[in-house]
Amino acid sequence: MTMAEVKIVDGLEARHMDEALRVVHDAFAEKFRIGFRHADDLIRLFRDSVDTTSCLSALVDGQFAGLLTIRTNGQEFYHLNMGALFTRFSPLRAIRMLLNLLLLNDGTKADEFVVDSLAVDPAYRGRGVGTALLRKAEERAAAMDKRTMSLGVVGENAGAIRLYERLGYRRTQTWDGYLVRLATGSAEVHRMEKQVGGIGQDAVGEREVA
Repeated sequence: MTMAEVKIVDGLEARHMDEALRVVHDAFAEKFRIGFRHADDLIRLFRDSVDTTSCLSALVDGQFAGLLTIRTNGQEFYHLNMGALFTRFSPLRAIRMLLNLLLLNDGTKADEFVVDSLAVDPAYRGRGVGTALLRKAEERAAAMDKRTMSLGVVGENAGAIRLYERLGYRRTQTWDGYLVRLATGSAEVHRMEKQVGGIGQDAVGEREVA
């Protein structure tokens, strides 16, 4: 498979919604462990409340291959419907899910374009899908006049860290401690940034950026 076969489109079509949420959940299962038992919980909660304009989708021969979700100070893919949360789940489950989502949320600067998550279907990993999504995200950030692209990556994911460094990202901050372990299941999380500009040619084989 070549990069030319990967098509990146703005947004997420309704027909790919469940599949996309399942790929995201499976890529970040450790982060969702507090409140979400399995991918169906994420689908059940967010299927009809995400902002489908705040993401990029990757298609290979028309098949869904990956998703990059975006967060800026005016956009965010995940929009929590509190009514749905407490009517679709028991009160205890709803509280646990709300806690999980609050732990994963942080602020966004006015000039910042956050790659909130990058998830590639296992069948398409290592084939340039992630790179194509990141390139398109950089174009979108530039079009929005954002100065900085940022993402987070767990410290144990050394391969992803090396990759993002090759793509021009640099570690600017590291979080650790109890809340980090509770929210991510990892000992530390690195914030990585790059100024909006050209992204390198390396293929992305990692499953996550968040």
